[in-house]
This record gives sequence, structure tokens and C-alpha cells, in this order.
Amino acid sequence: MARALASWGMLLGAPVLGGCGGPLPSAGSASAPSRQHESGVCSSGHGELEAQPDGTWRVPPRSPLVSYTGRVDCTAPGGPRLGFVGAAVHVRFVGRGLELLLKDFGGGAPQTTNYYDVSVDGGAPRLLEVSPARKRYDLCSGLPEGEHTVELFKRGEASPAGFAGAGHAQVLGFVLHGSRLLPVALPDRRLEFVGDSITCGYGNELETLSPQDEHYTSLRSNGHRAYGALTAARLGASYSAVAYSGRGMSRNYDGVQGQLLPELYSTSVPDDSTASRWEPAQYVPDAVIINVGTNDFSTPGVDRAEFIRRYSEFLARLRGYYPQALLVAALGPMLSDAPPPGEAPWSRARADVLAAVDARAKAGDGNIRVVFFEPQAPPFGEDWHPTAATHAKMAEHLAPLLKGWLGW
Repeated sequence: MARALASWGMLLGAPVLGGCGGPLPSAGSASAPSRQHESGVCSSGHGELEAQPDGTWRVPPRSPLVSYTGRVDCTAPGGPRLGFVGAAVHVRFVGRGLELLLKDFGGGAPQTTNYYDVSVDGGAPRLLEVSPARKRYDLCSGLPEGEHTVELFKRGEASPAGFAGAGHAQVLGFVLHGSRLLPVALPDRRLEFVGDSITCGYGNELETLSPQDEHYTSLRSNGHRAYGALTAARLGASYSAVAYSGRGMSRNYDGVQGQLLPELYSTSVPDDSTASRWEPAQYVPDAVIINVGTNDFSTPGVDRAEFIRRYSEFLARLRGYYPQALLVAALGPMLSDAPPPGEAPWSRARADVLAAVDARAKAGDGNIRVVFFEPQAPPFGEDWHPTAATHAKMAEHLAPLLKGWLGW
């Protein structure tokens, strides 16, 4: 296979045939779909604020001054619907406080209770637990009169622990304790991450030497501290994730039935038959980072030729959507070449990712890079997943690579 020089550290970052390793054209150039920096992915917002008897203002969920990022079903009846990890809502206002109106679909168990991070004026996030029994939540109150910003970040995935749709939510609006909303300024830089439980931040807020005894909980799974969100934050970029635990490129974990990640890429909200189809023009990334393959290779049975074929086809599909975006084929850090003898899933998976990328390079696509995160070391998160500290190390190494490749 033809490929250029690689650099080793926590990870391998290699330009692939046709790439010079320098800055790539921006996805925001004239030939790319236009961006809506203020409204986010839901660009056709509407609705006026409604004065309430208590002196507050009711803000409709699709107000043009409410911005959504990440994967969102913008057209769902009743208000935008959230499913994928990392979906976020941004509000800028003049006043003293803001409340959230939200419909939650969680189950209330340790695996199906949903959590959000709430950040006010760029401060440290505060944990918000939601429940189907409640519709109104205080995001901030008692602030000094003036201009403020609030971000609501979805920490968990759409179907935690396999409970389909238990991670869904619908934004019904806001209650403003103030005088008016202001436009939100979103970053010009945009990153998208496609992945599995690693990208979801599965079990990352635990450190243990006995991961076989610590199973999934939604409280200790935080996509805000996963490597993708951390990388975007380091680079001052908007973040979007298409991530679902247990899913693969050609085969799900242990052969379990269900949509593969390339199929999930087309939806705005997974496990919702009424959700609108996702239109790539809603969010045009500067780079798409694909960390998929762990579930294909983590148990015996992968068809390696099928994996290479599907991976190459997915890269070609992404290139069709985003002609000028950088594509990054990533892998790790959960696979290794530990026993059983003869399986070598880490080596085989890396070889097959490279084969898929080389197939695209031979087809003339020179805007692809490869990143291999080295196998993790203890302690571990839940069910052998990487800890928040491991995610931070991944972001520390990935961010400068992207910065160089994108000329940021």
C-alpha cells in the first residue's frame, strides 16, 4: 500500500497518498454549501416571544434566536428533537435568568436517566438531571442584569444500554426572565465525529482496575468529556457527533442486529421512525473524524473484505457530501493484540482501515489522514472503556494534528 511517512506517539497520524500534510481547502469556500452561523443546524426558525402574566417571556423552541448544534431533528412536531450525544442548544439573552421547557423520554433507571451539562457565560458546566415527570427546569437564575449566554449540552446517547429511544428529548421552549434575546455567534470552524461507544463517552467518568464489575450507567457516561468534544473545544470549533454504542462499519458488536453506523449517518435522531432524514447541507464540517471498527473486530467473525469495502464506500459517500472536507480515519484505543492467540484484532483492524483509505487514495482522494490511538492502559472506565483522562490524552494529540492539517 502506498502511504506517506507516519509519526508515532500516543497515536499515529499519517497523511495518505496524494496529501502533502499541509493546510487543506476550507469547507467554507464558495463551492461548499453555505453556513448558518447564528441559527446553527435549524436554520428556518420562527416564532415570537410571548409575554406572560408574571412578567416573563415564553420563548418558542424554534425562535430564530435559539441556536442548535449537533444532530437535531429540526422539523419534529412540537419542537426540535434530540437524540445523538453532543446535541446542544445555545441561547444569548439580556436579563437575569432562563428556564428550559423539555420533554424527556428517559426510563428513570441508572442506565436510562438522562443528563445535560449547563454552562452559563462560558463557565464550568453544571449537571442537570431530567425526568419524564417534569417539564420545566431552571438553567440559571439570579444573574446580574445584563447580557448572558447559556449552553445546554446532551451528555448521553440516544438509546443507552440498548433501551431504544430512552435518550431522546424534545425542546418545547424556554422561559426568559429578562427583556430580549440576542443572536448567538457560533464558531466558523466545524468538526464532525462518527463513532461508537468511545465517541459517546461511555463510562468515562469512572476509574477502576476491575472494569468487568462496573457496567454502564448514564451518570458516569459523559460525551462532553469524550475526545471528540474535547478536541473541538481545544480548537474553538463547533462539534457534532454521529455516535452509537455497539455499532460498526460492517458488523455490530458480537454480530448483534441493528443499523450500522453508515446507515445511522442519514438520520437526525436514531431509533425514531418519524425522525426527519438528515441533510448534509445542514452542517458542513471542515473535517470528519471516523473512529469506527472497534465493534467489527472486538469479537471473532468479521468479514475483512466486507469491512474494507464498506469503509471505502463510506469514505466515498462522505466525500460526495463534503467535497473539500478533510476526512480522518481513526481507530482506538480499546482494541489490542492480547489473547486469544491468532486473533490480533488491533493489527488486523489497522491494516484494513489503511486498505480502505488506500483504495480511496488510488481513486484520487488525497484529503484523507489516518490516526491510530494506541491501546489504552489501566485504569479503565465502565466495561473496559477509556476514562476521561484517556479521552483527554487522545484530544491532546489529535487537536494539534487537525490544527496543522487544516491550517488553523
